[in-house]
Amino acid sequence: GKEVISLSIGDPTTYGNLVVSEKAARAVADAVMSGIANGYAPSTGLKTAREAVAKFYTDPKKGVHVEPEDVILTSGCSHALQMTVTALVDPSGNQNILLPRPGFPLYNTIAEHVGVEIREYPLDPDRDWEVDLDALDQLMDSRTAAIVINNPSNPCGSVYSERHLEEIALKCRKRQVPIIADEIYNGFCFTGLDSPLMGSLSIKTPVISVGGISKKYLVPGWRLGWLVIHDADNALKKVRMALERLATLIVGPNSIVQTALPKILANVDEPWFQGILSTLEDNANFVYERLKLIPGIKAARPQGSMFMMVNVRGVSPDDLTFARDLFDRQRIIVLPGTVFGVPGFVRITFSAPKHVLMEACDRLQEYCEGSTSAQTHDAEMNDSECSSLSSPLTESP
Repeated sequence: GKEVISLSIGDPTTYGNLVVSEKAARAVADAVMSGIANGYAPSTGLKTAREAVAKFYTDPKKGVHVEPEDVILTSGCSHALQMTVTALVDPSGNQNILLPRPGFPLYNTIAEHVGVEIREYPLDPDRDWEVDLDALDQLMDSRTAAIVINNPSNPCGSVYSERHLEEIALKCRKRQVPIIADEIYNGFCFTGLDSPLMGSLSIKTPVISVGGISKKYLVPGWRLGWLVIHDADNALKKVRMALERLATLIVGPNSIVQTALPKILANVDEPWFQGILSTLEDNANFVYERLKLIPGIKAARPQGSMFMMVNVRGVSPDDLTFARDLFDRQRIIVLPGTVFGVPGFVRITFSAPKHVLMEACDRLQEYCEGSTSAQTHDAEMNDSECSSLSSPLTESP
């Protein structure tokens, strides 16, 4: 049978074609051999690691100054998201949180866990998955605890312009709604595109940025993330205290990787990352151009990250059926759009090697052409049956 091709997992290490920076690996090896990283670190993170993250987010040209006290180290970005939502939501306050649709399913899982009402704001596939600002405005009210903005996007592969981010920030400031900025794919912007960090915008509103080294440095298994509090007016004073308390629950993240973090952020050279980004962009363009040749499906050209959403309604009205049949017939794994809140789509990851993507596109085309041909045949048969039923009946002589 055919070998299984997985285009479903957002793990850049799956196929081994994207290789971690030697400098990052050396930084961790040095931390191990130093003998100083074997004990507990402070629950909010090592001072040196917090200083390194603060330096990364500081932008004097934009008037952005982040202090180490504004940074809390976490066990990956997912942990940072959990802590941030938990700290912002008052469990007895009958509050709601605004999440993107389509959006990373973990957002909903965390919100359900803390018991807050979920309100999903739509992203527009015809406008490169930008936020529907009118819908967003209508969903906000006095009980809105926070809004999650994911940029660059998983699952959409979109990258928001500074103008669009400022439009979002302005609405949040008017309603006094804090922003949770999921920026784990920061820097994953393809040619001609750029997107600022949410905390660096000229429109100042409370922002908690979450990020980490999992994606940019290709090390999701190292489990080190962070949250950064941007709060010029000290509106999040109680939230900051809650976050510091929540950090004690795991007694701090991995001390070895924390020890290595200053070297990772300072020494991993940009040419290495640009090489990774170039590979992903080349893959994204290849897959997009191939998909345009396949009947029954359509997609927007990815602008960043390592994902794209594909509309499969022309092949099957049910994305769950599409994903199941695609695996059964062609041994390709994709994630149904229903997982992300948008039925009729599937998400695919384009971080696999080019030859794997070529084989996947060949199989996908074979599947879609077979499915659309079958649909056409069924439709013709139905039309034929309807015609015969509507013909006048005559008796035999």
